[in-house]
Amino acid sequence: MNKLTLLPLILALAACGKPGVPDTPLEAAARRTCSATIEARATNPKSIAWLGDTPTPVKHGANGQMEVAITFSAKDALGTAVSMLAICQVGADGKTLVNIAVKDSR
Repeated sequence: MNKLTLLPLILALAACGKPGVPDTPLEAAARRTCSATIEARATNPKSIAWLGDTPTPVKHGANGQMEVAITFSAKDALGTAVSMLAICQVGADGKTLVNIAVKDSR
């Protein structure tokens, strides 16, 4: 096998490890708003561990609102670590929380 036939395979494998498109400043603000809300509402805020190497993309709605999904684990009232998924709807300014839904991600 010559080196030219391996080139597409090497390039494809190299692209798999690249991170996604970085957040815009507004998307980063929306992500911070969601994270801050999670920390403020947690039973044990110091037990929060953010999961996932790369954040999920921020979704944009027609009305300018953004939807941010964040996975994390935190200890409940009994001290048991639970993996959770929070989906936050944040206003167009990136700072106003419209809604948050948190569910067990097991």
